[in-house]
Amino acid sequence: MIAEPPKRWGSTARNGTVRINWRVLQCPVSLVDYVVAHELVHLIHEDHGRAFWATLGAIMPDYEERKKRLRAMGPRLVW
Repeated sequence: MIAEPPKRWGSTARNGTVRINWRVLQCPVSLVDYVVAHELVHLIHEDHGRAFWATLGAIMPDYEERKKRLRAMGPRLVW
C-alpha cells in the first residue's frame, strides 16, 4: 500500500499491511529495496531487536550503508 506519512519511510501493521511512503520513490532503487525489505522483515520481527537486524542482514548484507544513504538523502527529497 502506498501512503503519505509525514515522518516515516514505511510501516507494517500487526495485520500484515505494509505501507510504503511514496516519497521513497524519489530515491535510487537500492534504497527503495532497503525500505521494502525493512518493512517485510517486520512481518517476522515486530521490533528492532537483534533478531530483526540479523534477519535483515542475512537478506541484505549492506543494509547499514543503505540506511545511512537514505538518512542523508531524505532531507533533500520533496516532502
